[in-house]
Amino acid sequence: MKTEQAMIDQAKSLLKKLLRDGEVTAAFGLARVTGDVTAPRIFTTPEEVDSLVLEPKWPLAKPAMEILRTAPEGYRLAVVCRGCDERALFELIKRNQVDADALVTVGIACSEEQARACLCDRPYPSKLDIGEAVHGVDPLDDPGVKYLLEGDTHTRMGRWTRVLKRCIKCYGCRNSCPICVCDPCKLEGEPWVRRGIIPTEILSFHLIRAFHLADTCVACGACQEACPAGIPLVTLQHAMRRALREGFGYEAGLDVKEKTPILFDFTQAPEKNQPVPDWINTLRD
Repeated sequence: MKTEQAMIDQAKSLLKKLLRDGEVTAAFGLARVTGDVTAPRIFTTPEEVDSLVLEPKWPLAKPAMEILRTAPEGYRLAVVCRGCDERALFELIKRNQVDADALVTVGIACSEEQARACLCDRPYPSKLDIGEAVHGVDPLDDPGVKYLLEGDTHTRMGRWTRVLKRCIKCYGCRNSCPICVCDPCKLEGEPWVRRGIIPTEILSFHLIRAFHLADTCVACGACQEACPAGIPLVTLQHAMRRALREGFGYEAGLDVKEKTPILFDFTQAPEKNQPVPDWINTLRD
């Protein structure tokens, strides 16, 4: 197992080579600002890469998307990606939010400690350049996850009601999620979610969000980390990701070319006498 410093040195060497050879216009990763303070940074020269660090974990997919959205033609960006970052970027490519030709991923493996902290069952990218893949954990084995997902419907609803009552409707979960890119956002539109109402409508806000992400969530945990009320938001997504794997053999973010099977099934074989809504076609392109 490589040491953290060895991984950093390898990452610096790889990014510097990409910049020197002109394979990318810039690189994007985490940099040391001063002391123990770190922040995301765009590196445009090999010398700037000397400030690169790999810890702590930062969700880099969404800011990388914003960089590429405003970049000039011909711009290519190398992004230092953990497994969840790569999965999120793959989902954004599927939704035409990121140009695959403008992206170069530099994959790094998470540690076992990080995998346990995130309850991640796949703590490594498919394209692994730095580090060694470690075994993930089954999030549904976690006692806290079990508590919220197991039991009869009445018991589960009571538990979730108590947890979700802590919500202050700050939209931190939506804003931090790398996959929440819809415009307009369903969580801001009447009649589904009334604006300016606190506490939020538990079912209409959180369940709409959970189901909207059911086949796209990559379990990065950004929503949960951003929540000031400490709500275990990714727990619902763990359950739906498991259902997709078992029911359809599908997992979001693993293959940039693999489409979600849910709307495909609906458009190919709608229920009897059930019309296909007009908006379906907007999700198939």
